[in-house]
Amino acid sequence: MQSYYFQDFISRFDAAGNLACGCGQTHHIGTRAVLTGPDAFKDSAALVATELGSSARLWVLSDENTEAAAGKKWKAGLPATRISAHILPGHPRPAPTAELVSALAEEVRRVSPGLLVAVGSGVISDLVKRVSLEVEIPNWCVATAASVDAYSSATAAIEVNGFHNAVPAQVSRIIVCDLDVIAKAPREMFLAGLGDLLAKYLAFLDWNLSRIMTGEHYCPVISGVALESARSALTAAKTLSGDPGEAVRTLTDAALSSGFAMQAFASSRSAASVEHTMAHLWETADAVRNARLDLHGILAGAASRIVLCGYKALYARLEDFEPDDTARLIAYAREASWQDSMEEGLLPFIAKVREEMEARTFDKDVLAQRLSTFHTGKTEILALARSTLEELAGAVTTLEGIGYPFSPAELCIDVSYVLLPFRNARLLRKRYTGFDLAYELGLENVLAEAGAACVEAAR
Repeated sequence: MQSYYFQDFISRFDAAGNLACGCGQTHHIGTRAVLTGPDAFKDSAALVATELGSSARLWVLSDENTEAAAGKKWKAGLPATRISAHILPGHPRPAPTAELVSALAEEVRRVSPGLLVAVGSGVISDLVKRVSLEVEIPNWCVATAASVDAYSSATAAIEVNGFHNAVPAQVSRIIVCDLDVIAKAPREMFLAGLGDLLAKYLAFLDWNLSRIMTGEHYCPVISGVALESARSALTAAKTLSGDPGEAVRTLTDAALSSGFAMQAFASSRSAASVEHTMAHLWETADAVRNARLDLHGILAGAASRIVLCGYKALYARLEDFEPDDTARLIAYAREASWQDSMEEGLLPFIAKVREEMEARTFDKDVLAQRLSTFHTGKTEILALARSTLEELAGAVTTLEGIGYPFSPAELCIDVSYVLLPFRNARLLRKRYTGFDLAYELGLENVLAEAGAACVEAAR
């Protein structure tokens, strides 16, 4: 039997799910088991009976698509179990809003089950993990696609106050992955999984950049697992035409690995950066008009390509750039506040911007320190950027070869929103990235021009 990369990672944790890491932190994984292979449904049914008893009550959430793909079959294996089922519409896809979470939580409280089960890997999983946290009842996940990596994480993408946010959630104690079910998911789901994992290259670069520029805590183990998951996804893409079954297995392994890295670190730092901020704004604004391709992972992948173009231009400019610290500090003192200079298109998201900007600590003294740090850290920053962006560019080329929908035009993203989150990435998330570095060095125009050229070339 072939081993999985995620198994190698979680095998490093002790019986209590803890890992005393060389980074100085103790990481934790709360998932107790991942069931894979053709007997995954049968084995999970046996676990339900063993852990909860034959008279246990389950509350199972699915949508019409995931119910047809796996829900009906999985429930049929639990004849003696009392099941309360909630099946959401399949079209349009359910939106993971805080309001829906609250409504589902109230339903669960009325039913009073011993276990919540999500049948689905994306929105359905996020909804159940968040409800599980609110009602303090454990949950399991029956995966139906390798379309995202978060179903093994401790966060959920929930729309709060009009904007998608990664919020705390209760991890799934058992994850059930029948690869035959996952292999039958639409091709778009496979592409979404590739796009979601493509983002790990940018997350790797930006986390390391923040380590150098801000002193943010960095874990090479967690970061390395996430980066390796992206490389595995590329292997899956290259294998797809010759051995689709192995490609699905590899992509599922990669998604689980990245999710467990997030769970262990209790943060999405290793998995998401500017590209996810862009995707979340497009989703929040309902800006994508191609319903078939309106999947979070596909959007993250498309955004990754635009960010790649911007970063290639920025870091190429930095090769021979030495900031004039005095001039930059004078210019900063003359700048209008972010409130006074914010572009009109961002006004619908002002609550999100205010929340993120108020969580920052930034003034002229911080800027002076960052400029000084850049002088000493420039060589290391550029070396990281060269290798990471070269690898990401190769990954993009590979995905283009299998028809990945990178173009905003193909996704039918409203033109007024295509570059809105790119231009304002620094305002939409307090997480330090290359966009913060560009701002601090006075080079935001380099990013803006490269991003616009990238989108125009893709038309």
